[in-house]
Amino acid sequence: MKNSVMSVILALASMAAGLAQAGPLVDVTFKNLGREQAVLKIVTTNESSTYQIASPKPREKVEANTSILFRVQRIISPDVNAAMVRYTIGSKTCAFGTTFQMRMMPGGIKQPQWTKTATPSGGATCVATITSTAADYGWKVEFSMK
Repeated sequence: MKNSVMSVILALASMAAGLAQAGPLVDVTFKNLGREQAVLKIVTTNESSTYQIASPKPREKVEANTSILFRVQRIISPDVNAAMVRYTIGSKTCAFGTTFQMRMMPGGIKQPQWTKTATPSGGATCVATITSTAADYGWKVEFSMK
C-alpha cells in the first residue's frame, strides 16, 4: 500500500512539473474561404507533432465557408510554442505556421516574439494573422485559405 501511494504521488508530481514547463497556449482558427472542401495534409514532422498534441485535433476535412478551432501547447519549455498545419483544396495548398519564442536580449532582458507564416502553392491564397496576444504570452492566430 505504501509503495502504491508513493507511486501515485511521484506520478502527480511529474505531471505537475511537466505542466509548469509548458509554453504559452495558442488558439488556432482555420477558415476555409474556398468553394470546395479543404483537406488536411500532413507533410512535415512539425505538422505531425502539431496534430498529435492539438486539442481538439484539426479536422481532416473542412467544408467550404466554414472554420475550425484547435489549441496547441507544447511541453518543451515555457519559452517556446509553435503550431503548423497544411490544407489543400484541389491543387491549391496552404502551409501555415505560428511560433512563440522568448528571446534573451542584451542585459538579460527577455522579449517575447510571435511569428506567423502562410505559404501558398498551386494558385492558393493563404493569409496568417495574429489576432491577439495575452499577458501570459498566449496568443490567437487565424489562418485563412481560398
